[in-house]
Amino acid sequence: MPRSRVLIVHTGGTLGMAQPDRRRLDLAPAAHLERLLARVPELSEIAHIDLVAPWNVDSSDVGPAQWQALAQLLTERGGIGRPAGEGYDGIVIIQGTDTMAFCASALAFMLRHLDRPVVLTGSQRPLEAWRTDARANLAAAVECATRNIPEVLVVFGDSILRGCRATKSDANDYQAFETPDQPPLGRIGVSLDIDWPRVRKPHGTFALETALDPRVLALTVFPGLDVRTLEDLLRADASQRVRALVVRAFGVGNVPSQGSASLVPLCESLRDQGVHVVISSQCHRGGTDAGLYAGGRALLAAGAIEARDMTFEAIVTKTMWALARPERSFTEWFSTDLAGEVTLRRAT
Repeated sequence: MPRSRVLIVHTGGTLGMAQPDRRRLDLAPAAHLERLLARVPELSEIAHIDLVAPWNVDSSDVGPAQWQALAQLLTERGGIGRPAGEGYDGIVIIQGTDTMAFCASALAFMLRHLDRPVVLTGSQRPLEAWRTDARANLAAAVECATRNIPEVLVVFGDSILRGCRATKSDANDYQAFETPDQPPLGRIGVSLDIDWPRVRKPHGTFALETALDPRVLALTVFPGLDVRTLEDLLRADASQRVRALVVRAFGVGNVPSQGSASLVPLCESLRDQGVHVVISSQCHRGGTDAGLYAGGRALLAAGAIEARDMTFEAIVTKTMWALARPERSFTEWFSTDLAGEVTLRRAT
């Protein structure tokens, strides 16, 4: 039986940093491949590996433009959407951890009806460091890329996670990512233990949908917030105006509703201007139930919609994606489970 073919896309991050100064190595693709195979020789035993390095930057500099370019590269170079046997069996993306969950969520929305695994991984310590987690993460990611898991995944530590449910929860631990309101799709131990009944399958023809509208602002509610400080920012010229506001509310979606801290007049004004308001929660787990308290009910009455149990990363990227698709209303998009990012039964 022929070995699987896996494309590794190196975009930067801690995994490729040099020691001891932890600076990025600006190497050509051939040099990257030589280092990877030398440090992780088991990769070539797991699959036939090819490497491409479109850029080499810190993940804090990776945003919508890079997500779009990456989705295009995965399709053109990786063969996503082509008949079985063409292109690669799976793709691994090496990226910095700080914004990995944002990238994974964005790719999950842009690569509609994905037909093969796209696996993001990285490390907390560089590949060349002693006691590094890079080697195990990369080997596990390549192995996952050879399996029939047609989803965007984050593979890190001992977990296989749905990309649009993942969030970085620890800056130092080797188990840096989790999916707060769902169990992992799989665990990495002596073998890969995958929860196959939960793996999503494509329900249509692959479509590359990279259009994004990044005019999104996130507001974390806190005691003492004076909403009037936002008015000038949100009432800018129409071409520059924010098109969606993500409110990171208290608890299940509660917000101040009295005095200068009340978000209700602002929400009503934004609604009248055609600006969408999404209610999310600052809590790590549990999702929203905005109708439970008066403040949340007032925002719902003013036209806000709930994020339910979506991660902050998925909310932001789905908002950008939905804003660019006027063929359906923004509310309809947020009432649709596109890639496993939301539990719709939590709607109120």
